[in-house]
Amino acid sequence: MKKIVFLFTIQLLLCLTDTFCQSFNQEKVALTNFIIRMYKTEPFTGVKVFLDYENKYLISLVKLSPKNYNSESDMNRVAEVKAKSLVNQFINGSYITSESIITTTETTSRKNSAAVEDVIETITESSMGYVNALEHISTFTDEKEPDKKVFIYLRELEKIKKKKK
Repeated sequence: MKKIVFLFTIQLLLCLTDTFCQSFNQEKVALTNFIIRMYKTEPFTGVKVFLDYENKYLISLVKLSPKNYNSESDMNRVAEVKAKSLVNQFINGSYITSESIITTTETTSRKNSAAVEDVIETITESSMGYVNALEHISTFTDEKEPDKKVFIYLRELEKIKKKKK
């Protein structure tokens, strides 16, 4: 009888612990679901800052095509680097150079002459900085472009202090 009571007590404790662990991060799950709904309503990529009741967050969304990568881990690594790059450009700014090259070629014949103009534009963007604490919170397939995956990265910027009445 003592063994049965002991086993029942252990099983009860395990069940309570398991239930607690599953509900450990409900805020992050709710936040992830909110970001996914926000994306599905109006798709976007890049960096956004938004507020909830208690926190200020910076999110970075990256959209990639899985067929361009040999493995899932390669695609995940590229998504992480792109997300960090976008956050770095957002926080630290970037240096942009632009160059336009216009070449004109003229062809003439007895009946008519025509000028063909080629425009080559080169834009280079550079940014330097360090981004830490960027957390991958979700990946899902884009509904409008089923061949693309959307990666969501999150960084908590600060806690918002509530005003006391």
